[in-house]
Amino acid sequence: MCRNTAMLWPFLRLRSPPRNSLPECRCSSAKLGTRQLTRWYKDRDFMMEILKAAAGLVAQFGSPLYAYDGELIEAAFRCFRDAFAYRPAEYHYAIVCNKNHYIVRLLYSLGAGIHANTPGDAYSALRAGVPGDRILYSGTNLNAADFDWLLAHGVQMNLDSLDQLRDLAARRPSMGVGLRLLIDDERSGNRIGVTTAELPPALEICRTAGIRLTGLHMYAGTNTLRAGRFLECFERLLESALKLPDLEYVDVGGGFGVAYDEGKESFPITEFGAEIGRRLEQLSAACGRRIRLLLEPGRILVAAAGCLLTTVVSVKIRGGRRYVGVDTTVGNVVVESVYHAHHKIEAACPRGPVLPLPTDVCGNTTHSRDFIARSCQLPDVAPGDLLVLRDVGAYGYAMSSHFLNRPRPAEVVLYHGETHLTTRRETFEDLLATQLICEGS
Repeated sequence: MCRNTAMLWPFLRLRSPPRNSLPECRCSSAKLGTRQLTRWYKDRDFMMEILKAAAGLVAQFGSPLYAYDGELIEAAFRCFRDAFAYRPAEYHYAIVCNKNHYIVRLLYSLGAGIHANTPGDAYSALRAGVPGDRILYSGTNLNAADFDWLLAHGVQMNLDSLDQLRDLAARRPSMGVGLRLLIDDERSGNRIGVTTAELPPALEICRTAGIRLTGLHMYAGTNTLRAGRFLECFERLLESALKLPDLEYVDVGGGFGVAYDEGKESFPITEFGAEIGRRLEQLSAACGRRIRLLLEPGRILVAAAGCLLTTVVSVKIRGGRRYVGVDTTVGNVVVESVYHAHHKIEAACPRGPVLPLPTDVCGNTTHSRDFIARSCQLPDVAPGDLLVLRDVGAYGYAMSSHFLNRPRPAEVVLYHGETHLTTRRETFEDLLATQLICEGS
């Protein structure tokens, strides 16, 4: 862990509470109804703070600009946590969807651990001040250097193959470890995880090496909206979990979905939490001890809390269609034209009603797929106006790149009336920062 983390983040000095000593929720789950978690926090007034401050934020930090609402993230975590009455339970934020250190530290202060998909994810969490024993790695195909680094930093692991189990046995016999179980039968060719048929040889490897197989991990899919899908997988996970003599936990994984499109329902977390709790009580009774429940929420905590502010630079109308050019690109944000992700876009300060004119919002490169939004509805806009791309708190900046050679935007977090610059705007120098350039060549 970085010893100087506190120096890096003087604006957010947060203490980590004990694992089972979490803050009280300020929002009753009863207010939410049973299927409304994400809709509830998407419709709160929190995002209005960013919309009201949009012009000032851009004036201070430039455009384009990622802005996140810390209070919204806090509320989402509390409501997610309170949907699960079963104890003991641990919530490991899936840092892959947004590794902004301010957000990571905020969630850690609320009691969250971190789920790492790669050693790089774990490194980001460590630099944010999260200790290794609060980081859970669940990934695939670690090489020798990866293994040694994770072990040196005390990171917990869920492995996904017999070979990886043997690799661990050679390095750290007697260690406790989890396995990702492949129980997803909806997609053929799924490469990640140990099949149920491989579980007996996995147990034999552990017995021979003295490793304790202490947990099973599952993954029901990306951005899943159906609780039934999770519960089907969970039922199969429990059947296998009963075969582990050293069972300490079951990990439901992540993938709790957010409905980006109007009219769709996000993941019904309240009903799911109640059903998971009932089944965990049965498992604990069968094992004769309390089995820990692990969850890996990511998108559901941060998606609605982030927006991308971008400035209109040109407007063209031709063939009955309007093309609004802005100062950002699909290299800065993954959108529908690239990743089939639909995000609402609106004017920060609308001039009037929506115009009945099909509108494409176009990025600032000539790439044929550089469309921030297609066939959207916007009011009259002109150069200098600000547009807001909503619900990009997850897999927005995290999936941005230097493709098209546009430097990436800055990031700010609004929290309790204060604005914190958490990522500086990139420059052209950053595009070549890792290249070894010979002058005059």
